[in-house]
Amino acid sequence: MEENAKEKINILKKIKEIMSQNIVLNLIYITLVTMYFIFFNIIEQYMKPDIFLIYIKFTSFLFLILTILIFEKAYKNDNDTLALNGIEFLVLSIFTLLILYIPRVFNIDNTTYIFSGLCLFISYYIIKNILIYTREKKKELDNLSDIKEIVKDEPIKKQTKRKNKKEE
Repeated sequence: MEENAKEKINILKKIKEIMSQNIVLNLIYITLVTMYFIFFNIIEQYMKPDIFLIYIKFTSFLFLILTILIFEKAYKNDNDTLALNGIEFLVLSIFTLLILYIPRVFNIDNTTYIFSGLCLFISYYIIKNILIYTREKKKELDNLSDIKEIVKDEPIKKQTKRKNKKEE
């Protein structure tokens, strides 16, 4: 029993470490994306349109290259979390590339588009952190439960037998 309790404590510690690492990593992503969009907005206001256009294409290309590298590493290591991060970078690069077109189509200012994108990314990461926290908490509570030890076998389902009628 003591070994089982120690094993559960070790599992709980590992779950808490993983949970805190994922949440801290997502908070770092939120901070970097926020800084990126703020920097992007400052550049848009103070640079010439030609230079801003080159900057948009360069950053979008850089994020696409980073996305390809992340996808390759995720495929090689069979890591779902890394693949999800690659998808996030892909969305960020597409969003950056669409700065050239979406504000013109909807007749809005680039600042409005950038701010709305920032709000969407922050909302996404907050929801992602909440989901990670609740999922890991559920795992932690499931490991604390002794029900699995008490009920080892699943109940056997008996099938009803049909009485055979005599054929005449």
